[in-house]
Amino acid sequence: MYRKFFGLTKLPFKSSPDLEVFYRCGSRQDILEALVYTVSRGDGITKVTGEVGSGKTMLLRLLADSLPENFTILYINTPNLSPKDMLMHICVELGLDIDGLTLKFSLLDLINKELVRLHSEGQRAVMLIDEAQAMTFDTLEEIRLLSNLETNDEKLLQIVLFGQSELDVALSNDKIRQLKSRISYSIFIPALSPEEVCSYLNYRVRKASYEGLDIFDLNVSKEIYRLSGGIPRTINMIADKLLMSAYSSDDTKVTKKHISMLPKEFFLASSIKENNRAKLILFVVLVIALLIAIGYFLTETKFLKSLGIFEPMDAIQNIKKEAESFSDLSVLKEEQSLNLSLGEPRGEKKFEVEGANKRQKGILPAEGVKNILNLDAFQSSVEPSDQGLSQSAIKIKGSALSRDTIDLHLSTVKWLLKMPNQMYIIQLASPHVGMLEEAIAFYNEQGIPIDRIHFLIDLDRLGQKNRFRVFYFASASYSTLKRIISELPPEIRSATPYIVTVGGVLKNLEYTQNNLKQNGIINVSQ
Repeated sequence: MYRKFFGLTKLPFKSSPDLEVFYRCGSRQDILEALVYTVSRGDGITKVTGEVGSGKTMLLRLLADSLPENFTILYINTPNLSPKDMLMHICVELGLDIDGLTLKFSLLDLINKELVRLHSEGQRAVMLIDEAQAMTFDTLEEIRLLSNLETNDEKLLQIVLFGQSELDVALSNDKIRQLKSRISYSIFIPALSPEEVCSYLNYRVRKASYEGLDIFDLNVSKEIYRLSGGIPRTINMIADKLLMSAYSSDDTKVTKKHISMLPKEFFLASSIKENNRAKLILFVVLVIALLIAIGYFLTETKFLKSLGIFEPMDAIQNIKKEAESFSDLSVLKEEQSLNLSLGEPRGEKKFEVEGANKRQKGILPAEGVKNILNLDAFQSSVEPSDQGLSQSAIKIKGSALSRDTIDLHLSTVKWLLKMPNQMYIIQLASPHVGMLEEAIAFYNEQGIPIDRIHFLIDLDRLGQKNRFRVFYFASASYSTLKRIISELPPEIRSATPYIVTVGGVLKNLEYTQNNLKQNGIINVSQ
């Protein structure tokens, strides 16, 4: 009903996945690139989990569309099958004749022969399983047996499991511990932040041919985030009803008035989540207070030192010195043995990237994802301009950029350029660009080594939210970074750190670099 009112050519918030309106922010594009990379390099089993409605099926279909033509794709969307029925389903997907075959062994032998034939013709098979949390233990065990099908040096069948968090619970069961140990990469799809919700909503309506001013502002988006938890499917349901309310009120912009008209079930679900969150926060606060008290009585001196009392500008100079001494990226030697102390699953490769003066711990993959950005443009844009930095601070769309700010930004650009595009890094937070000293003080208080923090300026095209992107750690192993995030102090985890790729960061950096160059803040070497 509201399509004509807003000038839309289609409904912008349909519940079914639509590949044409794929929202690439909120780590979605980074996750897609990671999936294409892991499948292309031949890893056996990859696991993708996320909340109901977080976009797992959308990523599955995009992955199928993104793989090269030499991939034969087997799609399993009814995983609650018996082991035998699963094998029969695979045979049907492969186009095999199964008439008269009743034994599991016969079906498995038929599948193996077909996979060998495909391999001999240069084809690779990948099985994408949706709603994998619905699989029984017996069927999951059959998946493990299928992963055994291989040649001397390659897997004949790669498997990607997409499921809800219940899949992790199932995989933790001792009955199928061997399957869990064979998962090479575990990827989690995070919820959208309030800012990403705002961007997502307006992106969807514009993909439906809307041409006016933004219908959803940040204040309304924050309310939608509170009601939806940042889950795209719930966001779609709420947004559809809000557009209907705006149409009924003859309003061209959604306001809190329309939010108050939503059905009560949305507010009830949000209230339950907030109550649970409040209880959790109270528990964490009590635990932290108890630990601080114990630490104080055990050793007052050590406790005071842990508060991180220091001069923030001294820390900035330390980072500069670290950046100046940073030489070529050290390549880490691969650990083939199981590292029980780090909780790494068997078969999962562990990588860490540090400066050349750090201890070597892993090895980078021999082949990476094709570069998605011409890095030469950045290599020539990492020198500060004396003219642009002659003042104590430079204004860029209302934000003051000091010389120290620019120096830290450029050292981070150099750090990024030393790594392959497919490397993963942790983004801790994105504070306002004028809060450098406060950010350094905060991370120092949390016990994070200040020479491991990297600050990157991120200029908003609209000039409304110029910010830092704060990065902490780089690795070729997604699961390693997930473990590092889980071990961060609660105060840092409350900002919802997430994992991005180097290539994705560099691609988004292009606008900021061009802006700094145009304002004479950095030079381009001729």
